[in-house]
Amino acid sequence: MKALQSELAKRVLADPSATLQLRAYLASKNSKSSLSTTATAVSNDEDVISLHSAQEGTVQYRIKIVPKAA
Repeated sequence: MKALQSELAKRVLADPSATLQLRAYLASKNSKSSLSTTATAVSNDEDVISLHSAQEGTVQYRIKIVPKAA
């Protein structure tokens, strides 16, 4: 697996709370079977990460999984 190299990814992974939110999201996506994924929509609260910084305050980012580049 490639390491995330964007500045946003580095900020998310540096924040322990945001890292736990991301890990919980990925675990919930991986634990669902393909049938339940197509039958059930993911709620909007599950695909948001809250990241706190001194300059910006609390910012929420929506998680979106994109297909792997060829």
